[in-house]
Amino acid sequence: MGEHNELHDVIIIGGGTTGLFAAFYCGMRDLKTKVIESGSELGGKVLQFLPEKLIYDVGGIPQITGDQLVEQMIEQASINQPTIIFNQWIETITKDEDDIFTLTSSDGTRHRAKAVIVATGTGKFNPVKPEVDGLESFEQKSVHYTISNLQQFAGKQIMIASNNRIGIDWALTLENIAERVYLVNNKNTFQHAADEELQSLEESSVIVELNSNLIELQGEDGWLDEITIKSDEKGEQRIKVDHLLGYNGLKMVATPFKEWGLETSSGKVAVDHYMATNIEGIFAAGDSTGYPGKTMLIASGYTEGLTAVNSVAKYLNPKAAPQVYSTVIYRK
Repeated sequence: MGEHNELHDVIIIGGGTTGLFAAFYCGMRDLKTKVIESGSELGGKVLQFLPEKLIYDVGGIPQITGDQLVEQMIEQASINQPTIIFNQWIETITKDEDDIFTLTSSDGTRHRAKAVIVATGTGKFNPVKPEVDGLESFEQKSVHYTISNLQQFAGKQIMIASNNRIGIDWALTLENIAERVYLVNNKNTFQHAADEELQSLEESSVIVELNSNLIELQGEDGWLDEITIKSDEKGEQRIKVDHLLGYNGLKMVATPFKEWGLETSSGKVAVDHYMATNIEGIFAAGDSTGYPGKTMLIASGYTEGLTAVNSVAKYLNPKAAPQVYSTVIYRK
């Protein structure tokens, strides 16, 4: 539990692409800004689902990987040095008689701001982790639940624990980057895998172990050295491993919009064309919002984020300019 008593002009809930771009534009509007991210990394769904995928629908960028996009967005958002808080899941939002919002996280920490922008998406996605003791002690360095930052796997021994087609995708992506790739499946088949994906896996150099479970992890200071796996057919095998990636599906924890007092429609926050919610001083942008004609695209979040920030500026100061231009502010 803790108190973050410093009052900010605006708190952005969510550090995905929408939240990051909104944070950048808040700086352009001279708003004292805090970003609260529920996870341990910025980038949201782009980092979680598209790190190695090429993205083609961001204006002015013909193609870019999700990893690269998030890296550039963090650099952009950092220009005006917003406060960024990690691993805080906001459970309640209250507004006092002075129109100050208090956001309380699941561990009791409280954050204060004059306005709020909700950029959470519909929730957070927690990985279904492999069932093996000691996993957490390696998570910060050599155990991963996304394939982000491919170069960290170059020339390494990689094990992927997955019973899903995502595991096949990761294995084939890493085949020509890592020294060796093992794909360990605790079942006999891969969920949602198409015949052509199974054929590509069979023709690859990936070493596939079916009906196999992780038994023991060995290593020091967060770095793996060896993993023991076991199957009925082969018994126990001790395999040298530098990195372990796990994917057996995701569990979504829905953002508690109703607990925050926000009106919703089909699970999305209802907003007007100013990105205003039913609570004065709370705005929303990105995949968390729903309105007629809504598109679920990265670029949509950028536009909605800009509108939300401009609305915050006018909410805090009715005489504020409706928008500002980067060519003027950054003319030097």
